[in-house]
This record gives sequence, C-alpha cells and structure tokens, in this order.
Amino acid sequence: MTSPADPRTTPLENRRLFGDLQRRRCAGRRRLAVLSGATSLAQLARFIAGYDPDLRTQLGLPATTRPAASTLGRLLARLDGDAFDTATCGYLAALAACQPPQQATSTRTSPLGLSVDGKTPRGSRTPDGSTVHLPAATRHDTQTVLAQQQVKAKSNEIPAFTPLLRSLDLSSTVITADALHTQHDHAQQIIAAGGHYLFIVKGNQPTLLRRLKALPWREAILNDRTDETGHGRREIRRMKICTARPGLPFPHAAQAIQVKRRRTDRRTGKTTIVTIYAITSLTPGRITHARLAALIRGHWSIEALHHIRDVTYREDASRVRTGAAPRIMASLRNLAISLARLIGWTNIASAADHYRSHPADGLHLLGLTT
Repeated sequence: MTSPADPRTTPLENRRLFGDLQRRRCAGRRRLAVLSGATSLAQLARFIAGYDPDLRTQLGLPATTRPAASTLGRLLARLDGDAFDTATCGYLAALAACQPPQQATSTRTSPLGLSVDGKTPRGSRTPDGSTVHLPAATRHDTQTVLAQQQVKAKSNEIPAFTPLLRSLDLSSTVITADALHTQHDHAQQIIAAGGHYLFIVKGNQPTLLRRLKALPWREAILNDRTDETGHGRREIRRMKICTARPGLPFPHAAQAIQVKRRRTDRRTGKTTIVTIYAITSLTPGRITHARLAALIRGHWSIEALHHIRDVTYREDASRVRTGAAPRIMASLRNLAISLARLIGWTNIASAADHYRSHPADGLHLLGLTT
C-alpha cells in the first residue's frame, strides 16, 4: 500500500514549499540525521561524516568533507525560524492531507481535532536570558505539527495564538486547548475562521468556572464512559454534557462538559479523582458523545509529542542556544516524528533505529531520491 507520506505521491506544488532542489539537499542531510535519532549538533556532524560517499553525494556534500558541529550551529542560528516552520509545517500539512479514501471520508463527517499547546526546550536561551517557548498546533490523529511560532521576548503564549492559527484552514476543525487559551478573543477568531473550539476551563476564568460548577450535574445523564488500563494504572472517565444556558459568559458556547477522571495506580493501589470542566461551540448533535469524549482525550496527544522530543530526542538536555538554532532543532524533531507517524510507526525510538541502519529508506521518505 502506498504510504500517505510517500513524497512521490504529493503534488509538485507542495514540494516547492522547500524551495529549489539544492536547498532541499542542503537541509536534507540535517533532516536525515534527526530522523535517524541525532540529538545534538555533535551527533548531527558525526552522522553526516559517517555517511558513505555515494549517500553524501546524493545529499549535495563533497565525499571528503567533514562538517564541524560549530559550523552546523552557526548555520542553524542564522536561519529564518518563521520561514523554516512555514516550509516544514506546510509540507507536513500537504502530506497529512494525502490520506486513504476511507480516512478522508471520516474526516469530512467528523471534525478534525487540532491541539494548541506550547513547549520550552529547557536548555535554550534568548539574548535577554529567557528560554525559547514554542506554541504549536498539532493534529490529534497523527501528531502532525501544522504550525509553530516562537513567543516574543518578554511575552507569553497567549498573544502567539492568533498568528499561530492565522494561516490554517479551520473549517471542519475543532481547536482544543488547555485553560490558558480559554480566552474570548481566541474563541471569536476560531468561529470567524469557520472552525469550532473545545476549551478546558479553570481558575483563570473564575466567573465562567463558577457558572459551570453550578450547573445541575447530579441530574444530568451519563453521556460517555471509558475504562482503560495501561502504563501501570487504570483510568475510568465519565462524561456528562449540559446544553449551555442563556447568558453563559463565553462567546459561542453551546455546550458545557464535565469529566470525572478516576485513576488508580495498580502498583500502590492509590486512587485519585479529578473533575474537569470544558466548553465547546459544537452544537448538540453535531458529533456523537463518544467523539466529543475522544476530542477531550485527544488534546493530550500534543503532550505525547513533547514527551517523545524529551525522551527520545533529549530536547531538554540540549544546549543549543544561539539564534534560531533551538527553534530549528525543535522543528526538525517535529518533522521527523510527524513523518514517522504518517507512514505508520507507533514507536519513534524504533523508527530512529531503523533509519539509522537504513539511511536510504530515510532519503526516500524525505523525497531526496529520484
């Protein structure tokens, strides 16, 4: 079966997001190294130096050149982070759209979940001494990063929300976000763009949270229940829905949601119960209750992506700090993980091992073979 991420199946205009062939080959050696599990500039340099002469020639490198880690660092630091993310995220969006017919049909009948959340590579530093913070928009189903921004110095993640989503087609999309982004302006932007939202509500919206807690949850029927075991724990989730009453103080809020999560550690036997409140612009009957519950759970797929970047690619241990280099490295990790997911890899560490041993497969995946 042809992979949805096979670059040969993408239209020529989508390939042009990376510019001309020479620029793709210059960037390709770094993408291939990260796809193969490189976690630092020194490893990038060693991977490139270790390629056989024919492979290095395919990547546009002289067969005898041994690039230094410091040279790679200076190169990455000088790149335009916005342009790089626009190219890589646009490329991934085009690949993710090339789904088998049955998946495409499912997407048309049920809105696509898109998580918005940010991550800070802890070892990064900006000229003013702060760390680099990178909000991103990620598909629930494939962990494909469709957009990424860098928060401006002395700012926070909230102002980055608008430019992050501005270039995306939000029709048939549900934006999911944690309480930080439960903001009136964000809801208005999503609805104006033809999308829907599903926001978690916490103490930063005290009036809204108080109204939600006061709804008649005891009388509400149970709309969905899941019971899952994994990672050494058992988790039972119970979801109830209330159609939002007139005057609920949030724009376009159509339904209120309560989720009770009961988690039992199977090793210690300790049980914790957490109650979560959320609101959505999705009207009753727009999607099934099970799908609504899946959207709430699916939001945390972006946390899984961050975990992979930390554990498999050791992002928080990285000391890449200069210029745009921390952002570029994060983007390369996003690209590697997304490509591996799109062709069916469920274990990214195993994918990295495979492409380290079979670099020709990595070249094919990145569209650098003819």
